[in-house]
Amino acid sequence: MTHAAGRAADGLQQVVDRLASRLGRSVAVDDTHGHLVVASRHFGDEDPLRVHAVLQRSSDARVLEHFAAHDIYRWTTPGRIPASPDLAFKARVCCPVRTYGIPFGHLFLIDDGVEDREIELAAAAASEIGRLLHRRLVLHEQDHDRREALARDLVSVEPQTRAAARQALVDEQLIDSVDPVAALAVHLVVATSDAPGSPETALRVAFERLTRGRYAGRLLTLATGPRGAVLLFGDATGQSRDVADELVADLDRTDGVSRVVVGLGGPDAGPDAPRRSHDEARLVADAATLLPSLGDVLDHEDLGVYAVLLALPRHALTPDLYPEPLRRLLEQDAHDSLAATLETYLDCGGDATRTSTELRIHRSTLYYRLGRIETITGVDLGDGSRRLALHLGVKLRRLLEARDTPG
Repeated sequence: MTHAAGRAADGLQQVVDRLASRLGRSVAVDDTHGHLVVASRHFGDEDPLRVHAVLQRSSDARVLEHFAAHDIYRWTTPGRIPASPDLAFKARVCCPVRTYGIPFGHLFLIDDGVEDREIELAAAAASEIGRLLHRRLVLHEQDHDRREALARDLVSVEPQTRAAARQALVDEQLIDSVDPVAALAVHLVVATSDAPGSPETALRVAFERLTRGRYAGRLLTLATGPRGAVLLFGDATGQSRDVADELVADLDRTDGVSRVVVGLGGPDAGPDAPRRSHDEARLVADAATLLPSLGDVLDHEDLGVYAVLLALPRHALTPDLYPEPLRRLLEQDAHDSLAATLETYLDCGGDATRTSTELRIHRSTLYYRLGRIETITGVDLGDGSRRLALHLGVKLRRLLEARDTPG
């Protein structure tokens, strides 16, 4: 349903058009941020700033300052706003749009001699518009809650719950039965708990922008505390990184949040695709949260050897799993320089040039250290299988150290 169709369906346009026809004046309704909600046809009484607001769907910033100067955002009854010749702004009649004490915006008439009787009619229309906007808000929240519940059910551990949620989406024609799905797991790393607002609120606002933007109708979202998930359907699955980048840009300046991490699950198809992709995305986000060096937006392939380690139960990951050669190295490596050299060398695939560049040491220094490592560990670093065991060991150590570090 288009935005215009939505206004018609909930009766807003009809109320505004009826008032405009009765008064023979143009009518406009703005929200509390100065964005146009609905407007009648023109009656020739508009000034350039009203035309600008209708065309741009938002009031000129100078007009908003003029409104604020007359404190209209605290009005509870109709009033008149004087003209401003400097702005080419005609006087307005302003009727607050409020219901149950909630401000939804303002109804405006161009004041070229508006009579008290006409203001009464406008105030009555503003009250009706307030009720309609309140109903729209309630329906939107109900729809949002239902869609979030469906997202939660799609990634449930219960197969029957997942199947019922998917069937509900198909029955309501929100997705096609063969649509692929790709999940994103979003983690807000909280730096301080005393910042204004909350990470969950920021996350929900960012998700709301997604659902109303270019991905509308092709995604479901779920937020719990500082963590959330996005499920993309159909052709939107190919835009996972675009969505992730958009979320990071949107959330990057959230008060109290030090990092925005997004894990990408691979596109998948079939009845259990949402859960599989979501589990993968969450694993990736957990790794990126724990190990900032991996980056802020990444997928499963970016994890490298960590993908193997993180797939194991948490309780199973202990220093007892270190291979014996690595234990010997750590016991004799007082300054950790040999272990760091070994890790970088293995990360670089045994490329001495890249390793020396990464470590910013001379190649002769690197060869000396590699020789020491082979002597202490008793491992020939040219032996692929034994080198793999060492690589898993140093990455396990890195993972355990990150887990033990507070914050």
